[in-house]
Amino acid sequence: MQFIYSIIIGPLFAALFFVLVVWTYFLLYLIKSLRKSPILGSVVRSHTNNKFPKVSIIVPARNEEKYVGKCLTSLLEQDYPTFEIIAVNDLSSDMTEEIMKEYRVKDPRISVINILRKPDDWVGKNWACYQGYLKSSGGILIFTDADTVYSRQTVSLAVGQLIEQNLDALTARPTLLLKSVWRSIIFPLLWAFSHISYSALRVNDPKNKTAYLFGCFYLVTRRAYEGVGTHEAVKNQIIEDARLGEKIKEQKFRLRMVRGEHHVKTVLAGDFATNWQGLRRSINFIPLSHRQHKINALPLAAIATFFLLIGPYILVPFSILLSMSLNNLGENWGLALLAINVIILVLMVSVSAIPSSIDLFQKLVYTLASPMASLIIFGGLIVSILNSKKNDIVNWKGRLVVQTYK
Repeated sequence: MQFIYSIIIGPLFAALFFVLVVWTYFLLYLIKSLRKSPILGSVVRSHTNNKFPKVSIIVPARNEEKYVGKCLTSLLEQDYPTFEIIAVNDLSSDMTEEIMKEYRVKDPRISVINILRKPDDWVGKNWACYQGYLKSSGGILIFTDADTVYSRQTVSLAVGQLIEQNLDALTARPTLLLKSVWRSIIFPLLWAFSHISYSALRVNDPKNKTAYLFGCFYLVTRRAYEGVGTHEAVKNQIIEDARLGEKIKEQKFRLRMVRGEHHVKTVLAGDFATNWQGLRRSINFIPLSHRQHKINALPLAAIATFFLLIGPYILVPFSILLSMSLNNLGENWGLALLAINVIILVLMVSVSAIPSSIDLFQKLVYTLASPMASLIIFGGLIVSILNSKKNDIVNWKGRLVVQTYK
């Protein structure tokens, strides 16, 4: 019996030690990223010669009747003096267009584009963003989602930081307003991974290839936007903001990410089906999965992710049974295994709890659902692997789009 246990304990200790080291790294890097990431408005505003460059704010919206009014109101209340708002109705089937037109009547700074059709080779909201750009006249472009609201100083602070630091593009990490139980369960862990994989410390390092734009709010100079080929260069990408950020950094334009939780708030709602499709769309957040076009890495990513997300929960009852059996034989290895397993679970919950309290502003009780979140995220990765050899159809925002992995 002791011989059998000795065969089991070695590999089990090795696996748990690997998981312990990785989750310890996740926690420490998450804390470091939150502490050292720059904050929106952390530099002094100084517009050269008191001139305020004109800003074009492009708001694509598809079936956003619940939120587009709040978004436009918060934009009209900005303290920045020179801006235009281009609201783009992206084939909505609800009252989005009517709400936009009501705001246009009230304020001449708003213009409305009504899209009647989308070319077949364009994916997602890319076409709507591109149409907004074609009608824009500002030297600085701001792209925002219609379910996002802002503090009065957001545009001034962002433009000031862009100018002060001589940047070509700037994006702000928002507060996520989670409007469904499923979002509240999944996003603490997923958002923690985004803090790690797409940390501002990586994005802002010119020597690091990591790049990202938060689609709910980013601004880019017209020169840089046209220099990377506009949204036309990413027209077939379902995660267009991430791809556009990569192109900006690849072409040596200066990109910076800041924390903007107190100025930018975006809504995430939907039932489980909606959240599942959203997870498949943004599978890039899962650690070790890297980019979608690196398909050869996905099987290894699946194995590593299984050990990191699912393994610790499976091993808890096994560790307890093993501990009891070994203690009967006078051995303490079982207790050591159980102790390591418990520490790992504490680390996992801690990693979920930090973003919940800092930039999701939701009840910490949802972090207790970490096992369910781990299972759902792992399931999303597995579905991505199974679809990696073919085009994957995702129902996103009421539109069927093809997600490719090439």
